[in-house]
Amino acid sequence: MHFQSTPQESDVYRIRLGTPEEFHSLREELPRLGFVQENMEGHFHLRHISEAEFEVHAKGDESPSAFRTLAAMFLQGKSVETDMVRQAVGDRTFALLNSLGLIEPCGSGGRCIATVAMYATHGLYIVSDRWCGIDGQPFQPPVDVVYPAILGTTRGFLTMIPASPCERFLELCCGTGIAAFLAARNGAKHAYAFDIAARSVHFAEFNRRLNELENVTIGEGDLYAPAAGSTFDRIVAHPPYVPVLEPKYVFYDGGQDGEQITRRIIQELPSYLEDRGLLVCVSLGSDRVEDPFEQRVRSFLGDRQEEFDVALFVRSEMEPATQALNDVVRGRGSVEQVQIWREVLQKLKIVSFVFGGIFIYRHGEKRKGYTIRRTMAEKAGLPEIEKLMEWERQVARGEDTAILQRSLLKAASDCRLTANYALREGNWTPESQKLFTDAPFKMQLEAPEWTLQLLSECDGTRTGKQLFESMKAQEIIQPGTQFQEFADVLTVMVSGGYVSISNA
Repeated sequence: MHFQSTPQESDVYRIRLGTPEEFHSLREELPRLGFVQENMEGHFHLRHISEAEFEVHAKGDESPSAFRTLAAMFLQGKSVETDMVRQAVGDRTFALLNSLGLIEPCGSGGRCIATVAMYATHGLYIVSDRWCGIDGQPFQPPVDVVYPAILGTTRGFLTMIPASPCERFLELCCGTGIAAFLAARNGAKHAYAFDIAARSVHFAEFNRRLNELENVTIGEGDLYAPAAGSTFDRIVAHPPYVPVLEPKYVFYDGGQDGEQITRRIIQELPSYLEDRGLLVCVSLGSDRVEDPFEQRVRSFLGDRQEEFDVALFVRSEMEPATQALNDVVRGRGSVEQVQIWREVLQKLKIVSFVFGGIFIYRHGEKRKGYTIRRTMAEKAGLPEIEKLMEWERQVARGEDTAILQRSLLKAASDCRLTANYALREGNWTPESQKLFTDAPFKMQLEAPEWTLQLLSECDGTRTGKQLFESMKAQEIIQPGTQFQEFADVLTVMVSGGYVSISNA
């Protein structure tokens, strides 16, 4: 592989790629000074980058003076008297912070400021661009701003990534590089982090050295370009995805439909993902007239799409017009642009925006790939996603019937039923019935009447075969019904989360 592992330094970047000894010393000093994750947890108020805040809730001597000083500079964007900084952290650490370009003099008043934000999260020290102006001044991020790794969207992205070991891990649109760093720490033999923005590459390399991670390589280039044709068994991306009329911020802008970068990541994926490899991409996409987002994701894969399983896990949905109004409310657009947005969205035939996780698995099997979509409940996460995807693989292989026959079946505890009745010849007769469940995914299903009795008997003590025989004996289903027909219904219920399976 031919990677650019050390970005070229420039006067543009205030932070400096110092010596291994300097980084090692700083890494040892920060915990000694109380600048640790447990002193930061609970202080962050994380929303949009321009709204993020950090409050230091000091209680007497419980919050060390060194921590309060460092937090004021690196987390709150405050200037601090130089003598106070030197006294709080000591001459050695003060010299280190200066040498690495993390702090610098501010004006002529004997004060200094942090050039970046620095914080501890997920057991790592991370440097990114600030989210606030110095001493409360108006904040205007650079167009190639390095997005903070502690905001809610990034945290949500990280929770979607499996922590299991892998051989070669790749993070695209890496920003600070935090996903690659976590992978390297959690068992990836080697992790790679690529970004098109030279500023992000510089920050990511700084973070790699600060965390002393030898099994991570940083590369600069457009998406997969630095990979030089190499392949990976896990690829993750949190690309720019906000729909914009006029591009401005590298980390933010996803084109008029928000999918510009996401689409390219998926289109080029077949050349870089190995068999039994997984892509996790957290992004925004759009449902279009007669063309839902998950089907369009499959089409992005081109002629080799049947080699892949595609799963979309939706966290939120938004009406198209809402995006245009949000731009106006946040000062990023004018009222006149609302009409332009409407015309653009109408031309693209967008009916809704969906935000969530795209999981694409290269199955490496002689079968067609499956496509599923689920709306996630609030507490649903990666374990529920992985469980469902494994079940759908078993269904795609044709293994579900045998599994259902021998497994214990249990109905979900939160199943709900709604029914519409019509008065027919003096009697109330059910016209339609729907089953609902909210966990782990929000689902609804048209349910024939006999399936209601089936669910009531799925108490976790009987296998699919035993339930089948019981319902035949009760004449709830026709005597001539084959188990395969019965299993087809059970498969749908397991896929929808109405029924869970366990070993007999």
